Amino acid sequence: MNFLGKNHIGYQISAFGDRIFFGIDPRNNQPFETPFRQASPEEVDEALAKSQEAFEAYRLISVEKRVQFLKAISEKLKANKELLIQWFCAESGLPRDRAETEYARSCFQFEFYAKAVETGYALEIKIDEADPERKPAPKPSLTKINIPVGPVVVFGASNFPFAYSTLGGDVASALAAGCSVIVKAHAMHPHTSSISAHFILETAKEHDMPDGILCHLLAEDFTVGQKLVQDPRVKAVGFTGSIGGGMALQRLIDERKEPISLYAEMGSSNPVAVTKSALDKRAAEIARQLAASVLLNAGQFCTSPGLLFIEEGANLNFFKQELINAFSGSELQCMLHPGISKRYFERVKEHAALVTVLYEGKHEGNFIQPTLAETTAEHFMKHPQIQEEIFGSYLTIVKCSDEVELRMCMQLLQGQLTNSLYAETDEEINRFLPVLTAKSGRIIFNGVPTGVEVSFAQQHGGPFPSSLNSYFTSVGWDAIKRFQRPVTFQNFPENFISKKVEFNGNTHFLHFLNGKYE
Repeated sequence: MNFLGKNHIGYQISAFGDRIFFGIDPRNNQPFETPFRQASPEEVDEALAKSQEAFEAYRLISVEKRVQFLKAISEKLKANKELLIQWFCAESGLPRDRAETEYARSCFQFEFYAKAVETGYALEIKIDEADPERKPAPKPSLTKINIPVGPVVVFGASNFPFAYSTLGGDVASALAAGCSVIVKAHAMHPHTSSISAHFILETAKEHDMPDGILCHLLAEDFTVGQKLVQDPRVKAVGFTGSIGGGMALQRLIDERKEPISLYAEMGSSNPVAVTKSALDKRAAEIARQLAASVLLNAGQFCTSPGLLFIEEGANLNFFKQELINAFSGSELQCMLHPGISKRYFERVKEHAALVTVLYEGKHEGNFIQPTLAETTAEHFMKHPQIQEEIFGSYLTIVKCSDEVELRMCMQLLQGQLTNSLYAETDEEINRFLPVLTAKSGRIIFNGVPTGVEVSFAQQHGGPFPSSLNSYFTSVGWDAIKRFQRPVTFQNFPENFISKKVEFNGNTHFLHFLNGKYE
C-alpha cells in the first residue's frame, strides 16, 4: 500500500509537505510505524483545482452512471472488509462488533443514496404545465429541479472512522448529489481514512469518473482546513465534531467574500425525561436500557444520553442503585484517542464542582467506566451550564419534585439532536411535545437515543448548538439536499423531459444531462 502516508490528489499520490505526523494506538498511546505527510499549501491548491474541474465533468454524467458508481463503491468495500476493519479497530480502540456495525452502515449508505437518486427522490422535480390560453396573460411552463452546488469539503469525524468520515454519509450524499468531494482526513485515524479513499478512487477509475472526483488530504493542524473552507471554489462544507470546532469553521467561512453553508453537527447531551408513573412501574427496565446506552462504546456517540430529568418517587433510590451497579460492574472501555480522553477528564473535573457525584468511574490510561452524578432541579435552573455535553460515558440525574419542575428544567435546554421521554401509554404525553419539539430534531418515546436509523424519514440535526442548521439532516435521503440547490426552467420544449418513473405513488423524471433529460 504505497499510498499510505500520502495525499490523494484525485488519482495522483502526493507527499511534498514538510510536516509529518503518526497515527496513535489509543490502547497504549504508542504511534504506528507509518509517517503521514500533511498536505502542503501547493497540494491543497492542486486538490481544489482538480476538484473544480472534476465537478464540471461529473455534473454532466448521466444519473444512471452516477448510480452505478455509488453502488460499485459499496461492492468494493464489501470485497475489502477485513483490511478496513483491521485498521478501524487499531486506530480507534473500538471493538470488532462496533466496527462490523459501522462498516455495514457505510456499505449500505452508498447503496441507499444511490437509490434516492435512482428513484428520482433526490432530484425533487416539480412541473407546472403551461396554459397559453390563460387570460389576461399566458401561463409559462415551469420545471424545478435540484442540481449539485459544486465542490464539497468534508471533515472526517473522530468518533466514526467509517460512518462520518471518508466512507461516511457526507461523502456518499455529496457524490449522490453530483458534487466532487475533498476529504480532510481526521489525524487520529489516517490509515483507515487513506485506505477508504483508495478504494473509492479505485472504483472511480474503474467507472471512468473524472480525475479529482475525490481528493483526500492529510492534516494534523487547522491550516489545511482553513485554506479549504475559505477557497471560493468550495461551495459547501460538512462537519461532525465539537461545538468549538464547528464554530471555528463558521468564523473562517464568515471571512469569505461569498458565503457558503456549513452543515455542522456539533454537541448534544440528548436529555431523557422519566415521568413518576413510568418510574413507579418500570424502574428496573428503564435503568437497564439507559445504562446500556450510556455504556455503549464509552459513550462516544453524538446521541449518547448525558442528562436525565426524573420525577422523584418511591423507586428513585432503587433506580439510581441499578445504574450504579451497571456502571461499577462494567469493563473499562477505550476512548478514541488521547485528545478525547484528556478533554473528557477535564470536563468531568469541571462538572464535579456543580453536581454531587454518586459513582466515579474507574479509569486507567485512555480506558474509562461511566460516572454517575446528580443534582436538584432548583440547582440546575440556577446553573444551566450543567447541561453542557461531556463527550464520553457520563450521566447526570436532575431530580424534579413534580412534572411542572421537570418541564421548567427542560425549557432551559439548549438545542439538542434528540430528546427521549419515558412515560406510560395511558399518560397524556402531548403536554410534553411543545418543549420537546422546540429543543430537538428527533424525539424518542420509551427508548434511548443511541442507534440512528438510516432512513428516508430520519432527522439527524436539531436546533443550535446541536447543529448549525436545523432545517437539514446529515442522515437519510434528505441529507443529499445539503449539497444541491433548486433551479427552475421556464418554457423549455416538451422533449426536455422524456423518462418517467413511479415511486410511492408519485411521478418522477430521471437522467438530467447537458441541460435536458435523456
